[in-house]
Amino acid sequence: MRIRLIHLGMLAPEALHRAYVGLAEAQGEQDVPILLLARSAAHLSLGAAQGPAAELDRSACERLKIPLVQRALGGGLVWVDPGQLSYFFIFPPATRVRRAPELFALMAPWVIAVHAYFGLKVEARGGHDFWCQGCKIGGTGAATIRHSLVLGGSFILEAQWASFVECVAAPSAGFRTWLLEALQEGLCSWLPLLGRVVSPEAVLEACPALLRAAGWDVVLPTAPTETEQRAMVQAELEDVDWNQPARRRVPAGIKLKAGAFLTERDWPDGHWLRVWTENGALRRVAGSAWPAEQAGRLIGLLQPDSVRLGEQLREVVGKEASLWGERLLETAVWAD
Repeated sequence: MRIRLIHLGMLAPEALHRAYVGLAEAQGEQDVPILLLARSAAHLSLGAAQGPAAELDRSACERLKIPLVQRALGGGLVWVDPGQLSYFFIFPPATRVRRAPELFALMAPWVIAVHAYFGLKVEARGGHDFWCQGCKIGGTGAATIRHSLVLGGSFILEAQWASFVECVAAPSAGFRTWLLEALQEGLCSWLPLLGRVVSPEAVLEACPALLRAAGWDVVLPTAPTETEQRAMVQAELEDVDWNQPARRRVPAGIKLKAGAFLTERDWPDGHWLRVWTENGALRRVAGSAWPAEQAGRLIGLLQPDSVRLGEQLREVVGKEASLWGERLLETAVWAD
């Protein structure tokens, strides 16, 4: 299949998102697919259906001067920074690729090949993610813009999570501490896995040959036309509305990766509960009703309808086991 490869270099946050929106809006139904590559200054990217007040700490965003963009693509809250090389596949109707899983299946071999070229063995999972050595190394989001299907993701060359964690709406300092630990462990980047820095320029240099090796025919023009440039400048993004009524995408917390969630609730009686679940089991638990050393009894146990979890709760909190079983059920998220 033919494809145009366009590289736009380093862009301001809004310019990054205007770029793929404008390119998609400028394509005719018979035009050749595009692969857009670009980097951006640090910012937060909200999914198309998310509200900022539900997901973010506004004062932290303003204090750290972290821009916020409401993107056109689906998915959850995403952190973008200069340590990432973003990619966007733009497929007009003539390709007959109309659904995100179809486009993911087409582009995944190239993403896997790019990682492999630099020494990372990566696999595609779930029709939207990439994993390496037991941790997530990339995700994607998609949307139809005008009549083109757009799917975006990034090569995470180096991850810096501290500012992201500060900006996420959090009920406690402990929640932020766990969130940082979970991200550092469960979402990996190239630097720690390879033990060396890979520059965005090196990835860009390798891209054309790897596209051809994956079966793509890279064609001209490889720069935006004048019409496309105008469309990129004029592309409209949704205004960020902090007063927009919205529910948090994950009630009481955040999705860490596929099958993994961090949540925390407190109650009028002064008690609180923090839960990290992964693959349908308790990865880590803390609460005000038991000492920290007792929480280890619950780790690895399955969701609250399991007999063993009920038994362990009785060992930990005695006659209040039923109450804390209900609170655990209310707080934890066990599956996507």
